[in-house]
Order: sequence, then C-alpha cells, then structure tokens
Amino acid sequence: MNKLKLRFLAIVIFTFGFSNLVKAQCAGNDASIVVCEKDADDTNRNFALFPRLGGSPTAGGTWSTTNPENFYALNQSTGIVDLWRINNYGTHSFVYTNTDCNETATVTITLGGYPGEDNIDGSANACGDDPNVNLHGFLGSNVDGKVQDFNGLWEEDPSTFTGQLNENFFNAQQAGPGIYTFTYTVPDVDSCLGRTSTVILEVHPPPNAGRAPALIFCAGDDLSGYTAFDLSEQLIGEDPNGTWTEDGTNQLSDLNDSVINIQEMYDNFGYADFTFNYTVFPSHPVCEKRISEVSIRILPILNGTIETVDICFGSAYVVNLDYDDTLLFNGDFLIQYTIDGVLGDAPATLSDGNGNFVIDQGLVPLNEEVTLEVVGITSVTPPRDVCPRVVVPPTTFLVTSSDITAEDICVQNDNIIQIIDILDVDGNFATGNFSTTYTLTNPDGSTVISDSFELEFTNGNASFIVPSNNFNSGGEYNIRTTLSGIYATSCPLVNTFIVTPLPDAIQLNLIVDNNCDATQIDVLVDAPILPDGTYTITYDVTELGSNTVLTTNTINFTGGTAAYQIDVDALPIGNYTASVRSIQNDTTPCRLDFEFEESENFSRGGVPDAPVADASQTFCLSDFSGLPKLMDINVTAAGDILFYDTDTDTNILPISTELIDGEDYFVTNSDPLTNCEGTERVQITVNFSNPDAPTSDDNTPLFCAETSPTLSNITVNIITGSSITWFSTLSGDTALDASTILVDGQTYFAATNSGGCTSTDRLEITPTVITVAPTAISSDMLSVCGLDDPTVVALRTLENETENEVLWFITETGGTALTDDVPLLEDTVYYAENYNSLTGCTSATRIPVTVDFSNCDPENYDFFIPDGFSPNADGRNDTFFIPNIEIIFPNFTLEILNRYGTSLFKGDKTNPAWDGRNGSATAPNGVYFYIINYNKGNSEPIQGRLYLNR
Repeated sequence: MNKLKLRFLAIVIFTFGFSNLVKAQCAGNDASIVVCEKDADDTNRNFALFPRLGGSPTAGGTWSTTNPENFYALNQSTGIVDLWRINNYGTHSFVYTNTDCNETATVTITLGGYPGEDNIDGSANACGDDPNVNLHGFLGSNVDGKVQDFNGLWEEDPSTFTGQLNENFFNAQQAGPGIYTFTYTVPDVDSCLGRTSTVILEVHPPPNAGRAPALIFCAGDDLSGYTAFDLSEQLIGEDPNGTWTEDGTNQLSDLNDSVINIQEMYDNFGYADFTFNYTVFPSHPVCEKRISEVSIRILPILNGTIETVDICFGSAYVVNLDYDDTLLFNGDFLIQYTIDGVLGDAPATLSDGNGNFVIDQGLVPLNEEVTLEVVGITSVTPPRDVCPRVVVPPTTFLVTSSDITAEDICVQNDNIIQIIDILDVDGNFATGNFSTTYTLTNPDGSTVISDSFELEFTNGNASFIVPSNNFNSGGEYNIRTTLSGIYATSCPLVNTFIVTPLPDAIQLNLIVDNNCDATQIDVLVDAPILPDGTYTITYDVTELGSNTVLTTNTINFTGGTAAYQIDVDALPIGNYTASVRSIQNDTTPCRLDFEFEESENFSRGGVPDAPVADASQTFCLSDFSGLPKLMDINVTAAGDILFYDTDTDTNILPISTELIDGEDYFVTNSDPLTNCEGTERVQITVNFSNPDAPTSDDNTPLFCAETSPTLSNITVNIITGSSITWFSTLSGDTALDASTILVDGQTYFAATNSGGCTSTDRLEITPTVITVAPTAISSDMLSVCGLDDPTVVALRTLENETENEVLWFITETGGTALTDDVPLLEDTVYYAENYNSLTGCTSATRIPVTVDFSNCDPENYDFFIPDGFSPNADGRNDTFFIPNIEIIFPNFTLEILNRYGTSLFKGDKTNPAWDGRNGSATAPNGVYFYIINYNKGNSEPIQGRLYLNR
C-alpha cells in the first residue's frame, strides 16, 4: 500500500471515529468534512457525498436535507451536491437513508465563506436619486454559478462612512454624490479563515431640472407687464446647464433662449395652454435626463349679467344669462351658483353671448326672497378649463307656492275652500285679517260674486266655507279668490271642482226554500223611497257550467214593495243560479251602488259524490319546512274538501291542521255553489318517512386540483338500496349535480335518498382541494455548451422554487419525469412541473424551456481552423472542416474561393466540410482561401488561407 493510500485511510479513520468502525452499517457511518474555499475548485459543483460515508454503506439509498437552502443543491438519488449552490457559509447536513435495513447516516459539511470578487475598477456606479442600491449586484464572478454567500456582513469603510447602509442596501439619495468604499466579510468558520471583498461605488449626481408652478391668466387681463417674461425665473432649484424647447408659439429662437412675450402669445392665439420644457442631461448614463415643464395658461372668463323673475312653485326655475362673447367661447358648460350661500350646479348651452340654465328646485326655499349668485363655470363641450374668476352681479328672486283648493262635493253640501302659503306685502307668511272676495262660476255659466269679508290668516293659511245653497244642481263649478294687501305673486288663486247630484236606490232579495233540492224561489223588492212611476226588475235562472238561461222574466211595479215567486220544481237535476237585477244608468260618485243585483245558487237533487283518495299516503318530511298538514293530503273531489277526525264527527278540522304519523282522517266534499255536503266519508291513513343521514369515515377529504375532483369523488356511507343527493346548505336549497367541481374549503351537505324520500339530516363534508402553482423559473431559455455534455442538472439552475420539488419532462402533459443524469438533447423543448411531495399534487400546467447549446467560449475548447487537408481518399484528413464549429457557432457560414476569387464551396451547419471538389470537378493542389462568418455575438468574420495537397 503506497503512502497516498495510507494517508487517505488515516483521514477516513480520524473522521469517522474508531467506535463507528466497530459497528458496520448498510447506510454507513456519519462523517464530517471541512471545505474552506469551495469557489477555488469547480469540481465542488459535483461533490459526491456517498464516498464520504464511513463504514460499509450499501448503494441504492436516497439522500435528503432538512435545510431548504440546500434542497435544490442536492440530487436526492445520486447524492451529488453542488457546493456552489449553497450560498451560506457554516454547517450543512445531508442524510443518507437505506430502506433495506431502515438505517441512516449523516454527512456534515462545514463550508468556509465566499465573499465574491472585488469590484474596484470603476464599474460600480449608481445615481444619486436611488434610495436602494443593492451592493450584492456589484459582487460575483465571471464563472456561471459562482455566487457570493448571502449571510456575510456589509460594512462601510471608515474613510467614506455615511450611515446610509442598511444590510446590503445603500441609500445613495441620502448619501449624495461621491466615491464610497464598502467591504463584504464572511467570518472564520471552523479552520477556515474569514475572507473579505471590496466594492468601490461611485454615486453620480442626478440632473435637476427644477420645478415651476403653473402661471395662470384670465382672458382680458392686463398682460403688458409680461412682454419680456424670462422662463428661467419661474424655475426653482434647477441645474444651469439645461436647454429650452417649446411647441407652436415661435417665442424661442434657439435652445438657450428663455424669454417670451405673453401679451403677444395672447394676441396671436387668444386663450390657450402653452408649455415650455427645460431639459437637463446627466453627467453619467447611470442617471436619466430630467425635464421640467413651465405651463402658462390663459383661460376664458365669464363676464355678464343674470336675470330672474318671481316664479310660481312647480314651474321650471329658468335663469337667463347675457355675457361678453369675446371673453368666452361657445359650448356646453356647467354653471356653479349659490342660493343664499348653498352651492348648486346646472348645465347651460352658451352661444353668441346668450344662454340660460335651470336652478335645482330642491335648493330654493319657498315663499322667501333669496339671492342667486354665479360663482363658477366649467367647460363640458368642448372640454376646456375656464378661469375661476366670474364677473356676474348677483340678483334676487322669490318662488311662491300660494294656492287654493276645493273638494268635489255632492249637491246641497257646504264646500270648504283652503288658501295656503299667502305672503303679506313684506314677503312674510300672512298673519291677520285680509279683505277677501270670491267669484263662483256655475255650470250654466252664471256667476255669483260674494260680498267682501275679512278672512283671518295664520302663517299664510286660511279657510272659508261656500254655503250649500250655492250647490243645488250638479255640474262643474269654478272659484276665483281675490285678496287685498298681500304680496303680488305669479300664482293665481283659482280652482275647479265637481258637484254631484244624489241617486235613488232599489233593494232586492232572493229566498230559496231548499238550496240542495229547491222547488220555489221568492223574489222580494223593497224601494219605498222611490217616487211613483214604473220600474223594471229582471230575473232569470241559469244552469251552472253551461251558463244556459232556462227561465227569464221582467217585473214592473210602481214603487213601494213587491213579492213574486219563481217556480223551479220542474227543472232537471243540476246546479243553478237565480238572479234578479236593476241597473241605474248614472256615474255620480254620490251613489253607493250603481248596479243592483242579487244572486243565489241552488240545486235540484244536488248531493255531491264522495271524493277519491289513496287509503294510505306517505309523506317525506324533507319536503316540508315543518310537519305536513291536511291540505297536503292528495284528494280528488268535485267541490270543497272537508276533513273530520272520525266517520261521524260533525266538527270540521281546519285545513291547516298538522298531520300525526299513523293517524286516520276522514274526508268528504261539498258543492261550493250550493253548500251541499256529500253523505259518504273516505278514510285516509298517513305515514311519515325520514331516512337516516349518510355517514363518512373522513369529513375533510383531500384532493388534488389538477384532477378536477367532483362531488362524485367524495366517499360516504349509505344504507343499501339508497342513493345520495348533494346540497350547498344544511337545509333547503336546490340539489347539486354530482359532476359539480369541488371548491377548496367549501362545505357540502349530503342527504340520503330512500323510497323516494330525502333525509332531513345532512352530512357535512368540507374537502381540501390542493392547488399547486406553476413553478417559477428565472428564464424560458437555458444557455449551455453542447461540448460539456449537459444533463438535466443544468436545467435546475433556472429553478426558483422553495416550497415544492421541480420535475422535468420532455412532454407538455403525461410522460415520465427525467432524472438529473439524463443528457440534454438539441431541438427539444423541456417542461418544468411543480410537485408537492407532502400531498402528491402537481401543478396543472408545465412551463416550457428551450435550450441553446452554443454557449461555448472558443478559447476554453481549443477551437482552431486547420491550414490544410489532403483529399486523397486514404481515410485521413480527406475533408476541410473546423472541429466543433457547428456547436460553438451554430449559425456560421463557410465559403471557399480559389486564387481568382471564384467561389468553390459554401457550407453551414448542415454541410460543414469541403471535400476538395468544385462541383463535379476535382480542385487541383494549391492554396485556397476561406471566409467564415460566425454570426454570433460580437465575433467578427475571419478569412485565411489553406493548402490542398492530394
């Protein structure tokens, strides 16, 4: 055994411990390893854990870690860990489990810190307006995958200390422009010494274009003081090295000019918005240019007068407006006004100096003088700003609600006239006595003028009576009232009312000797108040159902009372109606009855047949909110149904009586037209049905969302021969279809169906539906070098997932997940899927990734161009081709020319090698020239010579 092997054995024995050697395990023994400078060796990206185990471990087990930051660095099946992907110094443990013997062993790796690479060459720059500069962005390495540890300590160098460093974020905005030095330190770990990297950050001053308040004028203002207005004087805090630009006014002669003539702008363009921009460019491209806007606005103004008049309540409150149309454009506006200080607004169309608007009635108090003032105007169409200064003098007006009411009455009745909201000469509600007269216009056009009388008002209201002797005849009357000493309003005190004459009445009555089997009907007339004369009474007998009139007659009498008999003994068996009527042809509301009629139903041999019903009837309790009632029993009968407790009971049960399980009830029926009840009763026995609710072994089942679980997937226990109905509530509601998709956390209720009845009790089930989100990857493109024989491990560099395992497939759906050692293939799309190992659920969608195999640095792969070849068919060097060019430069083109410039061959990835022929002819020995276009990045085309020697 040589010295190297003896040294390795000594280290193993020391590391594993002597006691572990005594007891051999199929999972091996625990081991501890210290790696100080993991970044110095790229083989640490494939650090094998299995050989580090002590004892005699048996292959075939799996590796795991409880540290989430190491999860994606570890290949659980191979035990290969990428130490470069563990970005935190310290101790990291990995457990090997062999299920054959149900044993485990742990490999503990102590990692020294990696602070990244210095950045002191001036490439670290930030702008002075950035409050969160991430210093981690300035560390790192040119080697893919080599990233500094994240648990180190950032510190400011004392020579440039600012106090603006918070962990890895530097507030350049507060620190200000300057050059600042920072150190990033990872401490000593075990036997590994701490390390430090340095970042020199230059914070560049951001440009400052200043700020400027908007300058606003109103049309017609005196602008003579603004003929040489310097825009730069409007700016506050600006850098002095900016330039001025504008659009449309031609006020600026060049980029340095900042003086404008606002009077001239108004003379040329009238009221308009003008914008001038001041631009300052940064001293370093890490900052952005800044632009300040100086806004000059000349707004149109409303200058005019308004006119109002007193208005009667109920009319539109229209206000006329006259204005100077040279100071305001035509269009649609919103007028802002106040009524005694209360703000309102109204639309107005203004054109050529005239317009009007309607005041909101709800803002105007009735019967008191108010002040109207226009306080603002806003443009609607065309949409323009308008000067907030309004020159419109206020005005006053009054809305009155004075009115008179009179009710419709019957003849020879007094009429009470109400007068409301009367104002005195001062505009206050009238209180006291006022001289009053009224003019009454009769239906025939004649008039009655009352004598003047003193009418007493209280708070504007009063009433008086027009005596009944003025209303001896019916018709339409008109009353107009005149008051002296009151406010002159626009509301006339006029009202129209109707006087109706009283009608005469007739009283009729029918008496049937026997409603179930009648033989004679007495007709009685009682009209003693009628004056002498001839009156007509009509009676008839009609068969019910067919509405056939069998008997009809007319009775004439001369007032008082009368009695007549209708003989119905000869009518066949059936149901009938006897009617007697007298109709008055008037429309006066003073009559209580206009049509006088009396009807009576009767039968000839009219006892109804017994009802039909099932002798035993079952009721599902789930069909009722409480207990079923008598009205729920199914009975077929002609006429009204009557229920009794017994076959001989005479007390009819209320139809709302609740049923008793197993109880007997007796039913008969009656004719609703004649009230004749049947003589036979039918017995009915009622029974209640309420199946037991289903049960479940798991009231909170778990499902995966990607399987689209439905109610039919929930397992419940039911009695044999029954079925399940699902609901969304504990009671009531409409049944859910079994194909209803389950919603996570939503509660569903299952009821048993048995014998046509559903259980009133329901089983509560609340499923959990696990939805796994699609995996988050850093890019949909992976760049690798095909010469490195990349595997699925390379795809894992794109993974950002922290909660779930990422599985890779070559199919968008289905298929088998790829292991990390599967080689990557060109022209193949790979798909990433999230897998939750705790629930067994996966994401419903997979994320596609394409792979670029051309990320190869030619210098790292001995890339060269041959200077000759010998196409003599000896099997060696028979073609001119460039090794690996189709992988490193997949889009390359190759052209071969002879010394005369004639093109002999054109090649690319599909035809990379020249066989020394010019078409079908053989090219002679000699010197030839090649031109290669790499067509990749910044690689310049290259040309050279080669020698052909057969």
